[in-house]
Amino acid sequence: MIERAARSLETQCMSRYGFTVVFPPAGVNPPPSADDSNMPRRYGISDSAAAAKYGYELPPDPTEHPQPPNLSPAGVAVLTGRKALNPRAEEAPSTYRGKRVPQGGCEQEAFDKIGARIDFTLPSRLDHDSLVKSQEDSRVQKALTAWSACMKARGYTVADPYAAVDLAPSSGSGKASQKEITVALADIGCKKTTDLVSIWHSVDAAIQQRQVEQNQLALQQLKQKNTNAVKAAEAALRD
Repeated sequence: MIERAARSLETQCMSRYGFTVVFPPAGVNPPPSADDSNMPRRYGISDSAAAAKYGYELPPDPTEHPQPPNLSPAGVAVLTGRKALNPRAEEAPSTYRGKRVPQGGCEQEAFDKIGARIDFTLPSRLDHDSLVKSQEDSRVQKALTAWSACMKARGYTVADPYAAVDLAPSSGSGKASQKEITVALADIGCKKTTDLVSIWHSVDAAIQQRQVEQNQLALQQLKQKNTNAVKAAEAALRD
């Protein structure tokens, strides 16, 4: 809803400067999830079928995610307030053909009118903290030691699953070597033998449950903020 409203307002804003912008339909194929808690490789690789084909490489994404509109450098400057689509790009001039461009371009103007964006800041921080703390738990430490010993028995010296990918560096071709596939399957096999993923997830989830309880008020306020942002977007679309 917020994306739809923002694109509508951005289109109107761009037209004031003589640009016709065609955005892909919002919500048909949304961008990849920003929720790190649901990342499939939170504890390293675990999909044997994918590893047998791709090793540590990421399988092709069958979803066609929306691409940014095809804009000239001037159009990018008016849309974003920067000289490129990269959020870290240098700021563009504050005027276009003598007309002042909003701070942050039409993108920022659109979200200013809506009044808010979905805020992931607190959940992302808690999510990061829980993963770090989970690795310090004695149960996870024991499972990691068992996993490392299992890998040692298979001929690989490695301390944790995050370092396993370095045992068979990628060629950069996008295609996994047989060595990489062999290491990846050993990695997953040892995870299954030691029950590492299940143990790690259980500890991680318990930590997050405590985080929810300890940050209940802030999370409730954030939930209300995000709800208000959606309502503001609905109102913007009606105007």
